[in-house]
Amino acid sequence: MTIGLTDTQKRFYLEEGYLSVERLFDPARLDPLIEDLNAVVDEWTHTYRAQGRLRDVWTDEPFERRLHAIYRAMDGQCAELLTAVGGKRKTDAMFSVLTLSEILDLVESVIGPEILVHPQFNSRAKLPDGTSVVHWHQDIGFLDPDVDDTFMVNFWVPLVDADERNGCLEVIPKSHRLGRLPFGESPEDIIAEHLPKNPSVSCPIPKGGALMIQHRTVHRSGPNFSDGIRWSLDIRYSDWRKPTGRASVPGFIGRSRLHPERVTHSLSQWLALFTDASP
Repeated sequence: MTIGLTDTQKRFYLEEGYLSVERLFDPARLDPLIEDLNAVVDEWTHTYRAQGRLRDVWTDEPFERRLHAIYRAMDGQCAELLTAVGGKRKTDAMFSVLTLSEILDLVESVIGPEILVHPQFNSRAKLPDGTSVVHWHQDIGFLDPDVDDTFMVNFWVPLVDADERNGCLEVIPKSHRLGRLPFGESPEDIIAEHLPKNPSVSCPIPKGGALMIQHRTVHRSGPNFSDGIRWSLDIRYSDWRKPTGRASVPGFIGRSRLHPERVTHSLSQWLALFTDASP
């Protein structure tokens, strides 16, 4: 049985372009992914130590502070590690989060049961050094024009409690009604005179919650002023029968009543899609 959004929540999401869901699932459901990311940090830390680039491995530091300790000790010269923990990791733990029934239920209550787990997703580590600022942007800005008429349900999922101090997301309500907005050199920088005039809203979300937005919703995240990493995921969903704006990269079907046999149930099935898509 799906639970999904209440009528009031759905109305708010459709009208305002965002919705904060503070208690969506048990926070412990994120622990395997956190352990997965910790293992990557651990591997690179020992590699750097073996190379003589680190004296300590900071095993006593908690998840939200260990990477920053390494980053500071190396004066930021750990690009390989930052790349490894970010981006599109395809692991059992990531697959489990992408297919959480609580998330799919919310998606189904908006677009119905034919659900694609979108190929564009990311894990992010926002460093507490004041440089990890993401400027005003729309997620649609990173996608091809064929996705313009596809309704996408996007989630921002923190892996630690996120608030204004460590750089939670900030949205501009009703900005999803404006279509694609022009940007400068990067989609992560909408041209100032084209920004909506509506007041922005900060959206603190605890671990176990999520912020829902739409792919035209204008949003950003400011500096991290805390003493720890603000870890988070960007994940997206749409109807698998609609264009994704990423035709060359396969997503996978997370739920379908029309074709349940096409649903992807495991990491191995997900990875096989990339083999099948190879020329």
